Amino acid sequence: MVYMNSYKDQNWLIPKSIKDMIHKEHICFFVEEFVESLNFSNFDELYDGAGHPAYHPRILMKLLIQGMLSRIRSSRKLVAATRESFIFMYLAEKVNPDFRTIARFRKENAAFIKQAFKETVRLASDYKVIDLSFIGIDGSKIKAQASKKQYFGKGGLDKLDKAVDKMIKEDIALDELEEQIFGDKEEGITGIDERDLRKIVRENFKNKNKTKLKQRIARAKEELEENKLKKVSLSDPESRVMQHAKRYSKPAYNTQFSVTKNQIIVANDACQDGHDARQFIPQMKNVKENIKLKKETKIGVDCGYSDGVNIKFAEDNNINLYVPSRAQAQEFDGKEQSLNHDKYEYDWKKDELIVGKERFKFRKDYMRKNGKRILSYYNEKLKKKKDVPFYFRERLRMRDKMKKEDSKNVYRLRKSTVEPVIGNIKQNLGFREFLLKGLDNVKIEMNLVSIAHNLQKIWRMRGGITA
Repeated sequence: MVYMNSYKDQNWLIPKSIKDMIHKEHICFFVEEFVESLNFSNFDELYDGAGHPAYHPRILMKLLIQGMLSRIRSSRKLVAATRESFIFMYLAEKVNPDFRTIARFRKENAAFIKQAFKETVRLASDYKVIDLSFIGIDGSKIKAQASKKQYFGKGGLDKLDKAVDKMIKEDIALDELEEQIFGDKEEGITGIDERDLRKIVRENFKNKNKTKLKQRIARAKEELEENKLKKVSLSDPESRVMQHAKRYSKPAYNTQFSVTKNQIIVANDACQDGHDARQFIPQMKNVKENIKLKKETKIGVDCGYSDGVNIKFAEDNNINLYVPSRAQAQEFDGKEQSLNHDKYEYDWKKDELIVGKERFKFRKDYMRKNGKRILSYYNEKLKKKKDVPFYFRERLRMRDKMKKEDSKNVYRLRKSTVEPVIGNIKQNLGFREFLLKGLDNVKIEMNLVSIAHNLQKIWRMRGGITA
């Protein structure tokens, strides 16, 4: 066997331009083209006048987008890339912004980044690579920058607050402090909570700046009281513990994507709600803000969105919606049907429900504790009632619509539109956890990753070959 020759100590004759070191069809040139087409006039006004010169926002924007495409999201790692990677050196225009500059730009320019995402939708439309015959909407839980071990109720936060007050007031030994704070067992504090609280106290005992921890505790208490929560995250109070597809729970945000038939994202969002039911209307409003739909555009969502309010909204706004009930979804997926949603008929003339062979007459409507309005029907002979959602008529119309084979085929398009997009973002772009904290900040990251995805799709449909 013969090894190839290598040239460890030989000097390089590097081209004069960094650009020549990058494959001419690399996506970074498309990123550059897109960013330089954006309107930076507001920044020109902001930075006009005396003071230290600022890095041009186009440089920071190019680094953030290319970072998403290259799975480099940390501002510190982006700075390192501007010194180590020809691609980032080129996009940074041979300057090295501080990591704080990149982080501050990302955090302070949410409106500009959101507008940049809208520009990717417009760009796809201009290039005629956007197929609006179908739009799929789906949600996915993405982990927050928070630890489940730092989720506490009011009792835990009060104990921690008390410990920090003592640390600030007097310099006492750690073991004495723990004895004073944790010596007496308190109702509502579990053994696991106490262990995690002790860990936080130890970690912050030698920290001179305990004021920041006090501020975090105050913010967590505020979130706890305002939203009537049982527990709240100390590290990211706006995150929520959500159950994921594999039945485990962790601090997360519920992200929403609206995607065209050829996988262009036309709207995105993040919310604190663990369920998708209330996200359909906000997503449709976002879609209509970003692009004009066609009359024939079909909208497909899974059964998580099958709330009567959503179906009513679709009917009122001439939206051609396709959504199965949970029972129908079981049937479509070939699973054993354990649910009986909407398994009754309705006599439109007499306003009576027909369950099997029995008829139920309207009795009253009322509001449940969860805020849902319910209509109650009653069968005098059986002495039984049948409660249905307020918009049950709309649900029945959708149920009958989804029985048709054509409707089932439209619904199945979700699996080749929105689901692969979420897979690309999580797997290929490595976006499985937020870096920023707080709902407004994670929305910034959602717009950035959506920009990266859309540019990648447009670039490939234009014939790009090198990532």
